[in-house]
This record gives sequence, structure tokens and C-alpha cells, in this order.
Amino acid sequence: MDYNDFIPRKEGYSKFLEERKKLNDALDRSRSEFLRLFDEVVKKASEGDPIMQDLAAYYYRSGAERALDEDYRKYMHYEILSAAQGNEFAIEKLQFFLGYAYDQFVDHAEFGKIKYYNNIDEYNYIYIIGQAICEQLVEKLGLDAAAISKTRDVYDPFKPEYFRDLRRAVDQSVPIVIDKMKQPK
Repeated sequence: MDYNDFIPRKEGYSKFLEERKKLNDALDRSRSEFLRLFDEVVKKASEGDPIMQDLAAYYYRSGAERALDEDYRKYMHYEILSAAQGNEFAIEKLQFFLGYAYDQFVDHAEFGKIKYYNNIDEYNYIYIIGQAICEQLVEKLGLDAAAISKTRDVYDPFKPEYFRDLRRAVDQSVPIVIDKMKQPK
């Protein structure tokens, strides 16, 4: 994978805002209209659209009043999927979650080699490393957008044990990603 294939932040953000406005306006009008549009978002997310995955994640993070319950697991899964596809806006949203993992790269004895082989500089390291970690998380967690979209929506708020499971997956993924990124392309 070339870790330089990105959806630029500005593009991802503007499309996200545009689609979020449509959904919020629909929610203001009626629950059923919101759900109809949200079903379209989930369908596109299930087909691999990283911006729609980011948008679905946004609504699953906190839910939508009177229409959609919070689902922390779906939120994280869709956000990771979007970031794995190089959506810079989604990668930025995961910065806090991945923060300590970035430190492991920067502190690594062969970080110079990793930077060289992956065209990393001070402006893109968050995106390149974030995308690489998320790609490994997708593999490690067996995330599949189509399968996620078929699961029933249920109220599933943040739970510390689930967050710990995700952090454990990051811990297991970082050495694998470092080894991959130390190799010449």
C-alpha cells in the first residue's frame, strides 16, 4: 500500500459538512426522513465510501435525537475504516486514540529509515502513520463495512472494556506496521 493516497482534509471535511447538513435538516423535519437519508449513508459506507463511513461514525458516536441511538462500537469501526482508506479528516479525529502509537514510531531507533521509505515529513506523518495503523486495525479486527452495516442498530454506549480492547489491538498492530514501514517500497 502506498501511504500517500489520501482524501485531502479539506475535501473530506467539506463533503462531510455538506452531507451532515442534509441529515440534520432532515432530522429537523422528521425522524423518518432522517432515517431514510441515514440508510443511504450507511449503504454508501457499506460499499466503501470513506466519507460516508466518517459521517456514519459521527452519528453513531452520539446518536441522533429521536432517530438513532449511540453505538460506540460502530462509531469506532466506521472511523477506523474511513481512516484506513486515507480520509485525512477521519485520521485527525482518531489522533487522540492513536497518539501514543505515533510516539512509538517517532521514538523508534529506525524512524529515519521509516521516514525515508514512506516519504514521511513533519507535515504528513500523522496521516501516513495513522492510515497505516488503521489499515492494520481493519485486518486485526476483521472489520468489514458491509458486515457492519448489516448489524442491527442498538444502544451501545462507550464501555471502558471495549476501549481497552481497541487499545490492545493498537498495541499489537504498531510493531507489525513498524516492520512493514521499515522495508523499502
